[in-house]
Amino acid sequence: MIDILSRLTLEWIPISLTRDGRVMVDVFKHSLSATDGLPPYSQARIIDLISNRLLKVRPRPCLWVSVDAPGSWYFNELQRLVKPRIPLVILPTGEVPKDVWDFSPHGYPSLAENIENPRMEPPFTITNFGCKPNLIRVLRILARLKAAHRPEVASLTGLSQSQVRNLLQQLQVMGLIERRQIGKYEGWAIRNKGLSLSHRSWNIPKGVHFRKYRGEFRYAGERHRRVSRLWRSWLETAYPSIEIWESWTEVPLQYGIPDALAWGSHRGSETLFWLEVDSGHSSRKTMEVNYKRRLKLAYDHASRWRIPIVFCMLGPLWAVEHFRWCIPGMSPQVAIIGHDWREFGNLPEYEFGKWSENFSMSRFYEPARSHKGLPFDPKQYPPKPKKVAKIKPSKPKSVKPKFSTGFENADRWYRRRSERDE
Repeated sequence: MIDILSRLTLEWIPISLTRDGRVMVDVFKHSLSATDGLPPYSQARIIDLISNRLLKVRPRPCLWVSVDAPGSWYFNELQRLVKPRIPLVILPTGEVPKDVWDFSPHGYPSLAENIENPRMEPPFTITNFGCKPNLIRVLRILARLKAAHRPEVASLTGLSQSQVRNLLQQLQVMGLIERRQIGKYEGWAIRNKGLSLSHRSWNIPKGVHFRKYRGEFRYAGERHRRVSRLWRSWLETAYPSIEIWESWTEVPLQYGIPDALAWGSHRGSETLFWLEVDSGHSSRKTMEVNYKRRLKLAYDHASRWRIPIVFCMLGPLWAVEHFRWCIPGMSPQVAIIGHDWREFGNLPEYEFGKWSENFSMSRFYEPARSHKGLPFDPKQYPPKPKKVAKIKPSKPKSVKPKFSTGFENADRWYRRRSERDE
């Protein structure tokens, strides 16, 4: 029992129900922050893992989850995703449960003499490990992505590329990450030592399998994945007044998996920015089926949690133009926009309940680029000399005599002749 408890990083805060302290509630506190780099789905799975281990070693445990979040959406999403196996209460930072009725289902009191004082590791704090907050933040992002390029890490962390470059070099010196070839270019990949520190910073119980809950949930092509990971910096460039609290890629949300999801505040209200990237490889019929389903999921999520959603589609021009015909009506809480994925940082001004785009149909009928004037004088570059085709001499015919037995089909010939004679 002590071994299992020692693998947990919780605070033991029992609640006394009597003045003499003989009757109390066995309460364990788990603290988390919405800006730790993990989406609500991953944090909910951590809570489930902690509940399962407490249920094995304590007779009547209760779990108190303290959530530090700037808005209400992350808090509500955690309540929806967590599967309570023991009496559980999820409260914002600063609120404290008062009695057993604050838990769901309600907790059960126990005698103080029957409750053993647990031995557990203290929760993770950045100051105790001697690391800078930005250093841990970059490591957490790489723990989720496994391997990424510097601009992608800078976008998801919300830091500048020069600052991220220095932080990556520091992590490499510490042996937590390494250089690795990713597609055509070199990037950064996290090592096992870095994964261990990331799990420790998230207060994940030791000895659990957390890989399938930590990372991106679907595989995507190189360009598709890069556009998704740059979603936060794309938004901040397009809307200078926006405030992004956190951004994730390939995260489960209400039975759907957006390519990227940014959570923040814009124009004075908490808003979700849902991104779908289309490479243009699917047929028009497939696009209609997929986007009608995803838009209905966005409508349901916005209506259930009463949070506005900006649904954006990035892709080739023809795919964005066809996307407008895939919209199944409009929701007053959802704004739908589309743009060319080649123009980084450009997005149209959105309006809830409407479809918006800022490219004109005339762009489809522009003359070919070859007919336009070149920005340089092509005469200064002499043409490349053509290679002279080598004429290969024909091979002389062989003068070797050909030998043949002449009886390859003798049996067949004689058999047919004999049958004919009879």
